[in-house]
Parts: sequence; structure tokens; C-alpha cells
Amino acid sequence: MIVAETDDGLQLVTQPDHARLAGQFADHWGGAVERATPDAAVRIAAHEHDAGWHSYDMAPRLDGGDSPVDFREMDPETWVSLYEDGIDAVAELDAYAGLLVSLHGAGLRRQRYGLSPSWPETPTAFEPFVDREEARQSRLLADLLAADRPEVSPADERLIACLHESQSVPDGYDGRLWPDYRRLQAWDTLSLAFCVTDAPPGYAAVGDVPTTGRDDPESGAVADATLSLAAVGPGEFTVDPYPFDADPLTAWLPVRTVGQQAFDDERALREAYYETPVETRTLTLRSPA
Repeated sequence: MIVAETDDGLQLVTQPDHARLAGQFADHWGGAVERATPDAAVRIAAHEHDAGWHSYDMAPRLDGGDSPVDFREMDPETWVSLYEDGIDAVAELDAYAGLLVSLHGAGLRRQRYGLSPSWPETPTAFEPFVDREEARQSRLLADLLAADRPEVSPADERLIACLHESQSVPDGYDGRLWPDYRRLQAWDTLSLAFCVTDAPPGYAAVGDVPTTGRDDPESGAVADATLSLAAVGPGEFTVDPYPFDADPLTAWLPVRTVGQQAFDDERALREAYYETPVETRTLTLRSPA
């Protein structure tokens, strides 16, 4: 659950609903920063990257005190269990989508494989999870290569080795796995910008967004952009450069806002949650004037 304090109480957004918003962005990717809409496997990863949270978020939990627990404050054991369940589910749907979601989950505990160097290094409690997921990534990649899937190439073997060893991308890399991973990070961050506050955007910029299907192997340059977000009216936002294939793009996000109160137990929290009507918030994103 994503919890945000508001003037009216506590805004609650489920992780699956956050992921569905990321999926809406993936479905319409293809504006100034991209040439084409991502294919089905990548869009599955966007829509389902938090698949493990479906049942868990149906019953909000307390944080050990009298407030709902936010996903950023969960105990490691529960967090790991939910992520592993979700990655299992996505990998069963599609191996390439599962590889991307595994990179996403492990990357959250490995400085996003170099995209977020200011984040803490892997905490001890998450080291076994990262090790298991990186072993899974190697297996999934081997299976995809053996199946001759077009999303992967031999260049990705070196990529995975370098990411695991040093959180770096090898020189001359010309595959699509790394750009696809960065797309997933962009959709995830862009969605969170509308979920972590009732006065979005929660982040003014989303960086490291790939602008083409591949990086440039000759120059070694990474083709990317930083998206700038700004509110321009109630529920209306500009994104620059504009990354979608429709202008404006209308997206939706379900939220519940429960009264700011101390909950005696989880039953009281869940009663308040389900007694609160769902607000389907409409988000209109457009290019700058």
C-alpha cells in the first residue's frame, strides 16, 4: 500500500493500482522520446511488476503502531516474500517480462543497477533475495536465448554479468534489455509521482529515460532523456519532452482517503478502508504549450 498524508486524512493507493497506472503509460509510450509502442512482453512487465501485492493489499496492515504501513517501511521478510511471489507470477506469464521484473525487484536493493548511486548499498537483510533473483535472471536469460527470443541477444549475457558484478553496463552494449529495464524504471517512477501525494507530481523529474530502441554501440553513449513534470491545473500536468502517442493522454488512478485517526487494530483499519468510497482520479497529461 502507498500511504500519503493529506489535509483530509490518509490517501491509500494499492501497489497493483500503481502498477496499472505504469501500464497505462507503457501502453501509450511512443511520443517524442520513443519511436514505437513497447511490445507485449514489456507491457506485461509494466502492468504486473507488483503482481505479488494483489492479495496483501486487499487487507491493509498496521505499521506496528496505529497507522497503516507504507510499502517503503515494510519489514524485509514480508517485502521479499511479496516481490518473489510477484516475479514468480510474471515469469510464468512471459519469461522476458519475468526477467525485467526480476531486474526491477533486485534493482530496488542494488541502487537500481547504477541508476540510483545515492541509494544505500544492499542491506544485509536483502542480500539473499538479490542473490536468488540474480541467479533467476541468469536462468531466464539462458532460456530466452535457447528459445531464440528476439528480445535478447548474446550481448545480454555480458550485460547481466556486468550488472551482477559491478552494477555497470559493458562498453559497446547493443542489446535492448538494458533500455527496456530503464523504460520500466521510468514508468514506475512516473506512476509513483502521482501516487505518493495528493498534490502531484511527487517528483519534478524522471531521468534516465531511453529515447530509442537501442543505445549507441559505436560511441558508447546512452540515449536518454529527463522528463520534467509540472501541474498546470486540477488533474492536469505537462510532461517535457512528451513521451506518449496521444496528446493529451487521459489516465486513471483509484484512491481511497480514510480519515486521519489512530486505529486500535487492523480490523478497524480495514473497516475504515472499505467504508471509504473509491475515488477514480483522472489524470490528464499533455505536452507543454
